[in-house]
Amino acid sequence: MLKQFDTNRFDLLKADKVRISNYRFGHNRQGERDVWIETGDKGERFLSQIIIQGESCAVRNEIYSTRCYILREKATGRYWFLDKNDTGFWLHEEHFFGAETFFGDEATIVQNWLDDALPFDLLATTHGHRGELLSLRGD
Repeated sequence: MLKQFDTNRFDLLKADKVRISNYRFGHNRQGERDVWIETGDKGERFLSQIIIQGESCAVRNEIYSTRCYILREKATGRYWFLDKNDTGFWLHEEHFFGAETFFGDEATIVQNWLDDALPFDLLATTHGHRGELLSLRGD
């Protein structure tokens, strides 16, 4: 059975760069991770860099695709990363290990959702005194 894309699960973000705080990796290590979209002659791709106590690690390059999108999961506020290539869409979580794939009719559903989605602006995000997400405003 094919995996179905839940169009109500995510918000599409206007941002082309996000910072993941409290990013866990390795053997119980923690830092932050910047993820951004690079655009060039070969297409678009995600790049990322882990930052630990102000020190930056090497930049990690993902493969080129036709188009890249940054999504935010409504229920958790976690970032997800969607890229499109000739076979369909690939949905990656913040570690970029493994991906959910959507192709055929399901890719059409994803593309229609992207075409109809109103991207949210992270700069218009409102947080409470504990840092929790209170609202997102669309343009």
